[in-house]
Amino acid sequence: MHTPPIHELGALGGLFIVFFVLAWMLQRWRIPALLGFMLAGFLMQSYTPRLVEPVLPIVGEVAVWLLFFFVGLEYSPENLAKLSRSIARPGLIDFGINFGGVTAVALLFSSPVQAVLMGSAMYPSSTAIVARLLLDYGRLASAEAELLLGLLIFEDIVGVALLGFLTPLSQGGELSYVLLLRIGGALLGTFATFWILYKWLLPWALRRLPPLNEEPLTVFLTFGLVMAVGALGHEVGLSGALTAFLLGVLVPEGSALYHAAEKFLAPIRELSVGLFFFALCYFVEVTRLPFALGIGWLLLALVLKGLSTYWAARVWGLKPKTALRAALSFLPKGEFSLLFGVLTEVWRSLILLLVLGTSVVGTLAFALAESLTARLFPKKAPARPIQRPI
Repeated sequence: MHTPPIHELGALGGLFIVFFVLAWMLQRWRIPALLGFMLAGFLMQSYTPRLVEPVLPIVGEVAVWLLFFFVGLEYSPENLAKLSRSIARPGLIDFGINFGGVTAVALLFSSPVQAVLMGSAMYPSSTAIVARLLLDYGRLASAEAELLLGLLIFEDIVGVALLGFLTPLSQGGELSYVLLLRIGGALLGTFATFWILYKWLLPWALRRLPPLNEEPLTVFLTFGLVMAVGALGHEVGLSGALTAFLLGVLVPEGSALYHAAEKFLAPIRELSVGLFFFALCYFVEVTRLPFALGIGWLLLALVLKGLSTYWAARVWGLKPKTALRAALSFLPKGEFSLLFGVLTEVWRSLILLLVLGTSVVGTLAFALAESLTARLFPKKAPARPIQRPI
């Protein structure tokens, strides 16, 4: 039996230290940490320990399941029921312009399925980046924060639905009514199963489980559930991310299982997500990135997202100055875009380049949003009272 040499383990430890240093330095400059993981992927292509390379694909898959499980935890049915209906119109504007506009352009260069994958990748903004920037720059109490967070929720829900539908389509096979019916049936069956679990089985089980949030061994249960349900998604021909998301939605907010997942799985999530972003860039040669083509697509993505967010903000009821600030703060693409990029061979390198470009430009635009809008919409000086002669 072959045993990896000890120096390989040491190199693996060095790799994790590089992750920490790059992510920590970027965060100090208020730049999203995921860019540090992606930068490490490019920098370490020639120096990564052989022990790591074979496991990167499976680690990346588990990272996606964990990420979507935690997304599902935040979007429980109770929270979704409280979501204001007024986000529907801004959300549809955001979806129509970004998904529809990019898909229409992509149809000029690729098949319908590949065009829809490109539109899906360029539709959502990055929840991780935008939410983090709102926190870092102290703008969670700003007038546009509620709109941006509502749009992120809308995009995440639509993105999960698109991912569940497009994953089987991207696996090959001729597009037909039979294939669409099979995918639709699998989706309906999955949702129905999870609904039954949510209404009857889970409440019964939670009443009989011990206080899991106080038991460190619960990490085996929660991590095992995520991996088992994610693998089940693949077995039924759907996305493991979709079934992991539904598993998170199942867990009632405030329950022992909810607190146990947040307490024991959060560190594993951070580690695996870092490896996921690292792996995406590790397997892409920088010299093969379509930089010339990427400039045009980058401009298209930024313009469409800026226009749609401004329009959505005006429909929401924000003033022009605040709407422009919102538009400048909602440009970065991220985790959803990369997930759709993995599904397409045609657009994968371009999508990775666009995520990098919009993340950098979007972070800079977010940092300058307040000063730019203040210059474009200066405060009017108060009128001097008219002094009448005595």
